[in-house]
Amino acid sequence: MTHKWCPTCRAWHDFRKLDAEEKAAVREERGERHYVDDLWRCTAPGCLWYQPYLNKAGGRLPERFREKPADAG
Repeated sequence: MTHKWCPTCRAWHDFRKLDAEEKAAVREERGERHYVDDLWRCTAPGCLWYQPYLNKAGGRLPERFREKPADAG
């Protein structure tokens, strides 16, 4: 993990590398030849932002990747 500025959260958060399913979703959206091995995702609850490690130009993962809040039950 690494600590980076998230432009959608407008705050500093931990980022982690995309997992295989997330990489597949980015390739589906951006094209089969899109390089996905250096993409990092914001770990803030509900955030879908991802970006390359050294670049702030990124994108958002599809809605199905949004983490649901834990039940209070």
